[in-house]
Amino acid sequence: MKTIIENINIAAITAYLPEKRLELTSLVDSYGENEVINIIKTTGVERVRIADESQTSSDMCFNAAQYLIEKEKIDRREIDGLVFVSQTTDYIIPSTSIILQDRLKLSKETGCIDIHYGCSGYIYGLFQAALWISSGACNKVLVLSGDTTTRMINSKDKSLKMVFGDCGTATLVTKGNSPIGFEVYSDGSGYDRLIIPAGGFRNPISEKTKELVIDEDNNGRTLENLYMDGMAIFNFAISNVHQNINSLIEQMKWKKDEVKLYALHQANNFMVNYIRKKLKVDEFKVPMNVTNYGNTGPATIPLLLSDIYSSKPSNLDKVIMSGFGVGLSWGSAACNMSNTHFYEPINK
Repeated sequence: MKTIIENINIAAITAYLPEKRLELTSLVDSYGENEVINIIKTTGVERVRIADESQTSSDMCFNAAQYLIEKEKIDRREIDGLVFVSQTTDYIIPSTSIILQDRLKLSKETGCIDIHYGCSGYIYGLFQAALWISSGACNKVLVLSGDTTTRMINSKDKSLKMVFGDCGTATLVTKGNSPIGFEVYSDGSGYDRLIIPAGGFRNPISEKTKELVIDEDNNGRTLENLYMDGMAIFNFAISNVHQNINSLIEQMKWKKDEVKLYALHQANNFMVNYIRKKLKVDEFKVPMNVTNYGNTGPATIPLLLSDIYSSKPSNLDKVIMSGFGVGLSWGSAACNMSNTHFYEPINK
């Protein structure tokens, strides 16, 4: 799916980080020093944030949204759309976006939708917001994206426990004067490469789904925990993401060296660097912050932007954002962020 939507502005971005920090070196006694050092070296992750047991994705996104509304001095009555992007919703039903509408004291005329996507989800959230605004239905849309991914991981699964973290973010999308281009793709044939096999209606929770299984790499998980085929996800990303980005640049009629920033999903340092090299762009144009936060799913891109650009002057008239992962799904957005306000993450 390819399109360019006119007159859209990404007005402001911020993030909320849970206070609890997990230093990966503290896991040496559990996983062994060699294992921990190898994973840190490979992924670039040195520490992650973990939500409290009572803290949900919507709580973190709520805090980010409250902060953004206050900083931007927005009249809540003017917000008429809310998109919640998360795989860790409050309930099966109702939609968490509707609960957030009430918690944020938004108008009852606010359109609300949940998007149950992971690492590509922020792009889909922006796409939905831009479509609502382009249609004339909305003027100001909040895109709230975040996950408590650490809740889905078995403590005996060292391959994932030392990669994923928790975070919630808020982005305000409004009418503007610039176009925003999108290219989004789906490949459901790879749905089982990144999955929690049990807990839905296809495979309900049972005594069998709670049984711990140890794999050939000595990682333990049940069918109720997150499973990732790391090599398959890596091969998928390095085969598709650079092509997606190059195609979008061509669609926008930009030159690659004109792009000021490539904000890629922060899967891990190795993958981001590999994609950068396939894109053949300078290192300073592809920032990374996975060292301090890990992979925060649909929150990585807005967290990256608020973390790095809240303290920098931004001449970001041409920006590419790209997310990829569970689904399998991937997509990129091209936009002007020269007028975007980036606010430092709460609890940074």
